[in-house]
Amino acid sequence: MRPARPLSFIHLVLALPSLFLLTMADAQTPFLEAYEAQKYDELRKQPLPPTPASVPWWKTRKGRAGIAILALAAIIGAVVGVVESKKAKKSNKSDAKSDSASGAGGTSSNGTVARAALGVAAVTWPSNVRLYTQKDDGFVYEATGDQSGNWDSSTTKLFQAKAGTPLAAIVPSPSQIHLYSIDTSNMLQEYVYNNGWSKGTTQQPHGLTPITSLAAVTWTEPTSQQIRVYYQKSDNTIQELMYSSSTGWETGWSFGDHAYPGTSFSGAIFKENVIDNYPSFRVYWQDTSLGLNEYAWCGSGWSNRDLQYNVAPNSGISAVAWLDGSGNSSIRVYFEDTASNFVQEVSYNDTSGWVIPPGTPTNTTASLGAPVSAVAWTDGGVHIRVYVQSTSSNNTTELVYSGGWSAHSLGF
Repeated sequence: MRPARPLSFIHLVLALPSLFLLTMADAQTPFLEAYEAQKYDELRKQPLPPTPASVPWWKTRKGRAGIAILALAAIIGAVVGVVESKKAKKSNKSDAKSDSASGAGGTSSNGTVARAALGVAAVTWPSNVRLYTQKDDGFVYEATGDQSGNWDSSTTKLFQAKAGTPLAAIVPSPSQIHLYSIDTSNMLQEYVYNNGWSKGTTQQPHGLTPITSLAAVTWTEPTSQQIRVYYQKSDNTIQELMYSSSTGWETGWSFGDHAYPGTSFSGAIFKENVIDNYPSFRVYWQDTSLGLNEYAWCGSGWSNRDLQYNVAPNSGISAVAWLDGSGNSSIRVYFEDTASNFVQEVSYNDTSGWVIPPGTPTNTTASLGAPVSAVAWTDGGVHIRVYVQSTSSNNTTELVYSGGWSAHSLGF
């Protein structure tokens, strides 16, 4: 005699209608002939005998039917779970591949995907404007223009960096330019121009987030050259790296515990007066409420100020500062607004303080999240240049202020 074969999934499915009917038969009153109606009515009034204690519930017909139904439901649930799990894994792999290809970094508290825009940085050196941008081939290029707005027709390829790298540039001395970027190994890379470009210091910033921006400032003290570089960490705080020609690189202040993930930031520096050897400097950044913030060092410590104006998410932010002939400081901060994506300007000077709401230099619309870099110089008047790089092409717009604003495309 062959052993009984276990019930398969198909057997259980086929048995389900029969089990259902058996259960329903116990629950329904049978059809009665008229002559038996009175007899059944009397029996119905009598209490039903209890199920013998020696017969467990699971051995009754209802118990067996219930167990079979529960087993069938469990099997169906397991099959559905396996199918959905495979779908989820496939979807996750697809999402991860998409994020990797697009350079997506993280998600902010309000659900906006944070990312780093292509970099742009500008300096005035020695009497020209030097503009640095990254192109689609991953290389950083230098373009040269004079202060009258005439640009060389060709650009110079410098070095390769991480795709979407932020850029920051400073002029520590009349003969040098320092350019900072993130390399393909997520290291902070310095390149130095001094009668030619060469690779400078490479650092591994602690806790660097892949969607960081960069900012840098420099000044000269009586006995040393000073540099400060700022980057964002994975906990969204902004970290300062300090360089002194007498001591080298050190870790500096950390601030902005409510900074927006992937915020742009910019440093501006000026001396409090024409005879002061120690400067005042500011760092501008965006908080999680999209507000524009100022973190200020005034020689005795840091202080934070909310400038009470919102900035478009991940907008570029760039600041410039100078002293006028009377020793009064002026600051300008440039960014995209949240309503129109126009480039906006907020201004400060010692006589009137901050002017908010901001003004619009021109009706130039920036790409959402476009990087911004500004430079300024004085020669009896104030001259400002603001560079906005499109995130959808390699085109850069130059906003020019020399007594009034104008704008034009540089074509690179």
